Amino acid sequence: MAGSSARVNLTKRKIDALPLPSAGQVIIRDRDLPGFALRATKGSKAFIVERRVKGRLHRVVIGPYGAWTVDGARDEAREILGKLARGESLSSSRGELTFEKFAELYLERYAVRKKSYLHEKGRLKHLAHWNTWKLSAITRNDVAELHSKMGKTHPVGANRVLALLRTMFRLAVAWGYLKTSPATHISMFPEISRDRFVQPDELPRLLTALKAETNPYIKSALMMCLLTGARRTEVLTAKWDDIDLTAGTWRIPETKSGRWHLLPLPGPLVQILSDLPRQKDNPYVFVGQHGKGHLRNISKAWGAIRTEAGLPDVRIHDLRRTLGSWIAGTGVSLQVIGKILNHQHTNTTAIYSRLNLDPLREVLDVNARKMLTIGENHHHEDQSQETDDATIST
Repeated sequence: MAGSSARVNLTKRKIDALPLPSAGQVIIRDRDLPGFALRATKGSKAFIVERRVKGRLHRVVIGPYGAWTVDGARDEAREILGKLARGESLSSSRGELTFEKFAELYLERYAVRKKSYLHEKGRLKHLAHWNTWKLSAITRNDVAELHSKMGKTHPVGANRVLALLRTMFRLAVAWGYLKTSPATHISMFPEISRDRFVQPDELPRLLTALKAETNPYIKSALMMCLLTGARRTEVLTAKWDDIDLTAGTWRIPETKSGRWHLLPLPGPLVQILSDLPRQKDNPYVFVGQHGKGHLRNISKAWGAIRTEAGLPDVRIHDLRRTLGSWIAGTGVSLQVIGKILNHQHTNTTAIYSRLNLDPLREVLDVNARKMLTIGENHHHEDQSQETDDATIST
């Protein structure tokens, strides 16, 4: 079956039905667009363009099926074949791809499916100086220099940009734009996990500042973050259809892990939500501006609240950590805390055993009293022995 070929009208249904060969490759050429084809190998299916120029066969990989749709790959093939008709070789045609153009392809064909789409789109701003560069002109030294420069002031941000570049260039190789990735063999900066949470003496000030917030939706959303430990995006996009106030439950349809999560609602929060005004024809719990959509950016409001509470370093995500830490302080197991916070791995929850110092303090206090008691008893025994010796000598 190796090297065999056929000519059909390439469609999604036909490609899905095509079995992968056990060895070699199978090339299925498109009947309607000569030069456009699908190549199937033992491990993958990919769209390609092939055309003879002055007796020499040029073959270029457009990209893997799945990352590319049939229509998208066919349009790309037309562009390549058009440049070829004007006397440009297929290889030079692909080499002219700029970083900006590839970034657009990455967003459209890959990142758009990710929850981190907007974050990744924002991180591309740090790479704008590469926009006019040919993709193939970016070297490992360029990537390392950028990472090092960013890391001097924002090491965590630098690591996120490097992670993005690793993914982008890996796909550039898979899609046939590059032979190797320039983002490999570059070490990340060390990251220290954040362990800030609201302390017992700080909580009253925070609750007072929250109570003074005039927007009921912002106030209630932040209380929901604090009392459930849910992530900000999960709270802000909550819908009434997913909340059962009678049963006291909230079904989060899609979490960070990509799965739904059923969370019990504490009684005080049920009351807060029951008192919250609902907007007609708006499915969201925490209504946005002008009664439309849901709350989006509450950073400004949170900044004012934490300043009023005298907690300038506390972030919204720290409310999630606060819940976990307070529950850990009651002696609840890490397994239960992990279920509440929907952690997929136990090591993620382990931080709360480190943050909860009360059990450690109790053990140390008991041990200290025991050690000092023994020392005190030994001191009394020595004094008694000295008294007895003095009596005998007289």
